[in-house]
Amino acid sequence: MDMPAYRLRELRVERAARRVLDITALDLLPGCVTAIVGPNGAGKTTLLRVLAFLLRPTSGSVEFVGRPVAYHEPALSTLRRQVTLVAQTPVLFHRSVRANVAYGLRARRRATDGGVEAALAAVGMTDFAERAAWKLSGGEAQRVALARALAIDPPVYLFDEPTKSVDRQHVPIVESLITQLGAAGKTVIFTTHNFAQAYRLSDMLISLSDGHIAPFPLINLLRGTTEQIDGHSYFLSEPLRIEVPDGTVARTIAIDPDAIIVSCDALHSSARNSFAGRILKAERDERGGLLLTIDCGCNFVARITRHSYDEMALNVGRAVYVTFKSSAIHALDEDTPALR
Repeated sequence: MDMPAYRLRELRVERAARRVLDITALDLLPGCVTAIVGPNGAGKTTLLRVLAFLLRPTSGSVEFVGRPVAYHEPALSTLRRQVTLVAQTPVLFHRSVRANVAYGLRARRRATDGGVEAALAAVGMTDFAERAAWKLSGGEAQRVALARALAIDPPVYLFDEPTKSVDRQHVPIVESLITQLGAAGKTVIFTTHNFAQAYRLSDMLISLSDGHIAPFPLINLLRGTTEQIDGHSYFLSEPLRIEVPDGTVARTIAIDPDAIIVSCDALHSSARNSFAGRILKAERDERGGLLLTIDCGCNFVARITRHSYDEMALNVGRAVYVTFKSSAIHALDEDTPALR
């Protein structure tokens, strides 16, 4: 088994007397693409800052390629040269696009010939080379930051929501870069709110909630309240009433996309949760299947095989039913044992 690129143990990060990251154990493998998903405030960006050696944990240990991280200079400076973090809102220098991309190479006293042009071409920014960086749109600035990271060619890339500000036309370019870096043996770790993107691009997926690693995918997140109705427990999330395991008390739930059955007609089964909806989106995932986004008053994401999709003659806009058992539902409140 390969030595982990990162090994985190009993890692805690606290801010203003609040614990924002609480990870008992996490190994991140080298040479693969890891996606980190979770709602806002889950701790995704904080985790990336720890991995970039920009934030010292309150407690716990971090190992990088088998060596304990010593949080003092010049050790940190040496480590940071092996990792690059591209933030959601990158900071560009008050210079040209070309000068921004060349900055990392010059700081490392490396030749800029060829490397800058290749990096700009990779993100579709060749024609912007002489433009003033401070006049770029948010998406263009994001691509310049990606080019700057590509130019220095580190072994580890950390991307925080890399396509969030990028216009739809250029999202495939960024996604292709992530895939190519993984195929080239780079360690790539990125955060995203796009679950289909996470499944499509990653070799490993990590779900964060309230700073904890969840043992199940944080997909189909719904917020609401639980009530007892006719002797059964229900989760009420407008406009839906979802039956949950008896005794469940939750304000937030997640529903496993693999446990959702998609059908053209209402199913007669033991599963009590069945809702009519319409397919909004169909996206390929990394297993060769499809992730369907279905509007049932709120959106559900279900994973099905390509064979099933073709066999049912499904397409975007098609009316369908989603059906799932209460056992497919996970409670996500802070007192949930799975999140401790």
